[in-house]
Amino acid sequence: MNKLMWQELVTKNPMLIEIARFRRRFLSFSGSNALNGVVLGLAVVCYIGIVMLVFSARGSLPPIMLVIAQTFVFVFATPSILYGAIAGEREKRTWDLLLAAPITQDQIVVGKFIGAMAAIGVGFGLFLFPILVSAFEYQTTNWHDLMLAEIVSATFVTSIATVTLFFSARTKRGFMALGTVLATLAIFLLIVPLLAVAVLQDSILVSLTNFFHPFFVLTHLATTSVSGSGEYIGGMHDFSWGWPQIFAYVISSAIFLVWTARTLHFAENDVKFLPANKDA
Repeated sequence: MNKLMWQELVTKNPMLIEIARFRRRFLSFSGSNALNGVVLGLAVVCYIGIVMLVFSARGSLPPIMLVIAQTFVFVFATPSILYGAIAGEREKRTWDLLLAAPITQDQIVVGKFIGAMAAIGVGFGLFLFPILVSAFEYQTTNWHDLMLAEIVSATFVTSIATVTLFFSARTKRGFMALGTVLATLAIFLLIVPLLAVAVLQDSILVSLTNFFHPFFVLTHLATTSVSGSGEYIGGMHDFSWGWPQIFAYVISSAIFLVWTARTLHFAENDVKFLPANKDA
């Protein structure tokens, strides 16, 4: 990415107004949507409870367990933030107007993505406080594994954001996008691991089946961080967990982001998964 493209998509992108939009919608008690205020209030109460739990259990709570909890929260929070990013524009009858504006399709997608990730980044920043408190108080904190776990969590959540944005661009209704993303996550995070445990008898095969499962990776990091063992359950060594999954999440995020941008050419009532053949 050259400097001109970086400025067009990031620093001088008109769609960066989405950052303020997401902040008003999800990080503010004001506004016309009272439900968001209620949800935000419940989130604040839960966060205070987590902080109090960390301080009451100082020295006995492994910090990677908080990273697992953080990942679980954002597995559901991220689709809830992004499911209406583009499908919502169609429902409000503003999508065709946005396409006619003097901005590129890439700017639309990147702006929507950055706006959502700014809101999600605030949540990660808030979670970082109890994680660090637990890490400093815990006697056997493995900082390398903790950093690796945090990056696994962040990159997986980023991949969920791009998948949600993709389905939001491919459906006519926001709740259709939300349902599709949640069903996909249920298959990947719940059904496949359960089937693997029930059908496969070999622990190595189970590990390979769940190789890109974030909670499987985070659990292994938590286990070896406490035990200090150099080998994970299933006979797979420590270098097999962490960075390979991080690279896979980053690559999948880039693929879905580019795919979304390259197929944003249809009108409100023309929703397709693949771009039209211009040579036809």
